[in-house]
Amino acid sequence: MSLLPRPFKRGRVLLLLIALLLAASVGAGGIWLRGEAARTRVLARVRPALESRLGPVHIGDDFHIGWTGTVTLGPVELPGTRPEGPPVVRVSRVTVHLRRWALLSGHVEASRVVLAGVQVEAGPQGHEVRALVERVRELRQNRRPSPASEERAPRELPELELKDVRLAFEHQGRVEWGPLSARVRRTGAEGATRWEATAELPGGGSAVLSVQQGEPGLSGTLQGRGIPAGPLLSLAELPLRMEGGTLEGEVRVDATGTTFSGAMTGLTVSSPQLAPEPVGPLSLSTEGRARWDLKRRHVELESLRVTVGERREARVEVRGEATWSGEPHFSVQAELQPLSFEQAMAALPATLVPGTELARLEGQFQASLALSGPMRQRRDWEVKAKLDLSELKHSARKGPLSWLREPFDYQPLTAEGRGRALHIGPSNSDYLPLAEIPRVLVRAVLRSEDAAFWTHRGFDFDSLRDILLAPADDKVRGGSTLTQQLAKNLFLSREKTYARKVKEALLTLGLEASVPKERLLEVYLNIIEWGPGLYGIGEAARHYFGKDARELSIREAAFLATIIPNPVRYHVYCSRGALSDIWTKHVNELLAVLYEGGDLTETEYQEALAAPLVFTGHPGAQPPSDEETPIRSIVPGRD
Repeated sequence: MSLLPRPFKRGRVLLLLIALLLAASVGAGGIWLRGEAARTRVLARVRPALESRLGPVHIGDDFHIGWTGTVTLGPVELPGTRPEGPPVVRVSRVTVHLRRWALLSGHVEASRVVLAGVQVEAGPQGHEVRALVERVRELRQNRRPSPASEERAPRELPELELKDVRLAFEHQGRVEWGPLSARVRRTGAEGATRWEATAELPGGGSAVLSVQQGEPGLSGTLQGRGIPAGPLLSLAELPLRMEGGTLEGEVRVDATGTTFSGAMTGLTVSSPQLAPEPVGPLSLSTEGRARWDLKRRHVELESLRVTVGERREARVEVRGEATWSGEPHFSVQAELQPLSFEQAMAALPATLVPGTELARLEGQFQASLALSGPMRQRRDWEVKAKLDLSELKHSARKGPLSWLREPFDYQPLTAEGRGRALHIGPSNSDYLPLAEIPRVLVRAVLRSEDAAFWTHRGFDFDSLRDILLAPADDKVRGGSTLTQQLAKNLFLSREKTYARKVKEALLTLGLEASVPKERLLEVYLNIIEWGPGLYGIGEAARHYFGKDARELSIREAAFLATIIPNPVRYHVYCSRGALSDIWTKHVNELLAVLYEGGDLTETEYQEALAAPLVFTGHPGAQPPSDEETPIRSIVPGRD
């Protein structure tokens, strides 16, 4: 027995009969639906609707109305800003599936819209896409309500399906990302509207975006699973080649804040500036929480944890806040959690690790960085950094680098390979203990190369602050500390890459923890290059001035300190016998710094300014012209 009331059943039967009659009429005389008249009627409605929202639109000649209630047209093109260039968006085929029951009641509603063969030309730095977005924004602001907007709104918006979508952009040539496919649909419940978009990404992986509008406000969730990391990160137009890797993550956003988590594993990065060979696999993860109060114009990063390594060996905790009521202001604090060298070695790819012996260093180190100030006044930012090696120093005295405390043999690395063997110890007649090196020479080297040597822990954070806060167009002279230079000379090649900088940083920590400052300075002055094939202050003093280093004058010591950054180039002064006027000024500048810093008395300073600088074998030689003199400002700062 049927539970439906008789009037309801009669109504359903009547609608079914009408639908069958409509289908029969289409089958018998549907040829006219394919004609030019039908195309004109459809485009008369479609083109103005699109142009009111997107701007100029070109619609091709492909037009078809199917027997099952579908309308297909194409191609559809949105022109870019360059008349001779390709369209910013081109859709090969648009297919609209109509709701049949809406047609029976006299309304045209789409149940599904399919965009197939979508090509997006982003242009250089995404210029074309940004121009399109700006155009759409202006049209939305200027659009007036049309009579059509007063018609009955559909109970449910159509589902949107994208097929074979490709994004092309210019990054060291043309790069294309795709194909991907996606579906977007809207569902409604009483008091709430929900949008959901799903996408199948190039190379595998998927993403799901859910957005809900309800009484509490707008909220949403973005989830990604198995996303190929390399192709996606390549869209950022970084000067790096990224390959492999997988991304997983989730972001939840509501009216008051966001929580997020993500992980990337197996990424390989390559670039001549990064390293001579690919760096990887890289693994890192993030998780955190942020809250905002838009009325107070305040955002707080309550927590952010960044980990590095497959087992998340290295951890950094970040907190911060920003406010833009009145003068926008921000503050950020980051802390590297206690980390052992064994954990650091495990967290980094082998390309970034300077051998394995450092892993045997026992103990942990930690660091912190605080940055705050007005957002628009970078020069007024306050930077505080701290590196704590106290635990590491206590346990590293008998570690793998303790051999540097004793005499050792050293072979400098040259462009041709390892140079001649040098003994860094008393049995070498050119070797000088720190106590026997003239104090003025030590002070001159430290003033020009590393003024904070006695107080820092291997890194001069004040110098790094100057680099960070300098305007982008300033030519700020950065530099390595004396310990960093020593790490490079003792253990590393001369390649100028970021990978070498990472190795240098780890070795610097090891040296600072394992060797006393006095010994570091002593080794440095006895192994660095002072000219072609000249190593150590003993050889330099004999070569340039024909005397024992213990007998160097103040002016001679100042000169030797100025040539450390590029001793091969500056060796020209010895061969020519005298300094140019410009280079004489540089030496005098260093003497002034020594005097102002209390390293010279007034009498010593005046005598040094007036003293001649005579190189061995070149009495009375003429100075080179200023045009032939490499110009370098040596005070303040370092190269």
